[in-house]
Amino acid sequence: MMKKTLLASGVAALALMAAVPASAQGYTFSWGGTVTSNYISRGVTQTQNRPAFQPWVEVESNGFYGGLWASNVRFGGGDSDRVEVDIYGGYRWSIENTSFDVGYARYLYNSSGDCCGEFYALVEHEAGTLTMFGGAYFGHDGSLTVNDTHVGLSLALMDNLSASTKLGHAGSVTYADLGVTYAFNDNFDVDARVYRSGPLGTRAVLSVNFGF
Repeated sequence: MMKKTLLASGVAALALMAAVPASAQGYTFSWGGTVTSNYISRGVTQTQNRPAFQPWVEVESNGFYGGLWASNVRFGGGDSDRVEVDIYGGYRWSIENTSFDVGYARYLYNSSGDCCGEFYALVEHEAGTLTMFGGAYFGHDGSLTVNDTHVGLSLALMDNLSASTKLGHAGSVTYADLGVTYAFNDNFDVDARVYRSGPLGTRAVLSVNFGF
């Protein structure tokens, strides 16, 4: 019952935040989603190479933020998880062309319930048309462990088109991706990407992203 209550609370908060006006009393609300042909995380498919819909909502004030992110998942088995809801929050700030983001995320599933949580630290630096980024995620089940590290590059090819790549390591899995993103406007873009890892092999993924 506790597992279902946690998940229901996350979904209810997701719907409530989406209904709030875009800005109220100094808080900025944003929302959006992704439709993707394959939900891949850290070099492993989370949907058995099937499509996913991933809505999100977020509230921010003076650099502090909190949000919810959700996706359908598919791990196999009759009683396995079908829905993932992530609850996250942290603080973002910038110094000239470098931005920083530190926070914490908690992962909930409809069957297994409150799975686990991670601290994270992310950094991004803009140098003209080139953006360099990297980050790390730390688990805390008993002791602090490095669950994931990654670095990447993004290059603006023209006004609406960019190319990006990422290389990461999570557990025993080394993963990479390479793709291009076309932004139709500030709210809507399409991403075509190739992922590569040992468990995954090579997979091409098409995603449509929107945000307001």
